[in-house]
Amino acid sequence: MEVLDLVIVGAGPAGITAAIYAKRANINFALYEKNFVGGNVVNAYEIENYPGYAKINGADLAVQFNSNLTELNIDVNYDEITKISKNDGCFALETAYSGTIYAKKVLLALGTKSRKLGLPKEDQFMGRGISTCATCDGNFYKGKDVLVVGGGNSAVSESFYLANICNKVYIMTRHELKADKKEIDKIKNFKNIEVIEFKSINELHGDKKIEGVTLIDTNTKELSELKVDGIFLYVGQVPPTDFLKDLDILNKYGFIEVNEKFETKVDGIFAIGDCISKNVRQIVTAVGDAATAIHFINE
Repeated sequence: MEVLDLVIVGAGPAGITAAIYAKRANINFALYEKNFVGGNVVNAYEIENYPGYAKINGADLAVQFNSNLTELNIDVNYDEITKISKNDGCFALETAYSGTIYAKKVLLALGTKSRKLGLPKEDQFMGRGISTCATCDGNFYKGKDVLVVGGGNSAVSESFYLANICNKVYIMTRHELKADKKEIDKIKNFKNIEVIEFKSINELHGDKKIEGVTLIDTNTKELSELKVDGIFLYVGQVPPTDFLKDLDILNKYGFIEVNEKFETKVDGIFAIGDCISKNVRQIVTAVGDAATAIHFINE
């Protein structure tokens, strides 16, 4: 059987950077991605904090990332890693479609996925009135009223995109808006955006599609009704790490614990980017993680 030097799992900013550095270091590696190159970057309406670009659409940045891979003749294997285990001095990585692959080392660049609200009917309405991507699904709500749930930069920024499509955009948060002041200041430029603070969704209404919500005041517990046609969730991210539970490398929140060399407790398994336990999760920090990790992997 062929044993690779390294398998990189995930092709978001961290995984892509790791692949570029691994290629330049002449490491025998393979890059695996279960969805698409770019990860969550693809869903971003505008990015204004990545060096080299004053402002760029997320999908456009993902295209640039993919071009980097193409220029270096780096292939992306579109498959999902479902299990990782030790196998005679190396790691066996089981995939969903292409069998088992083997490697001396593994670099996890899994990113995160959108957190859900945990409400009854939520799964039923996912894709039928509830979305986690304004740029993907915004056009379905042209001329309609929508609710954006969340108070961070992502929620506010995506609301601007929706405001150019929808009749009315409500931004609702359990607390005060926590987005950067620059983003909050932009809200006044949109007459069809209304901010609702200190409220959360108590109940979803509708049969085959979303027709409205019951809101609950986080302080007074008073209930109120809001009629909307769609809901966009930006209530945080969780790591897709369930398949790693047997390795005992996760903290209680599901994020991967690493040291300053991005090593996990399992010798030979490294992790980088948004899936690790860290304070700042940005494109630039994911890219930096990758460059550092490959340095230590190649020692």
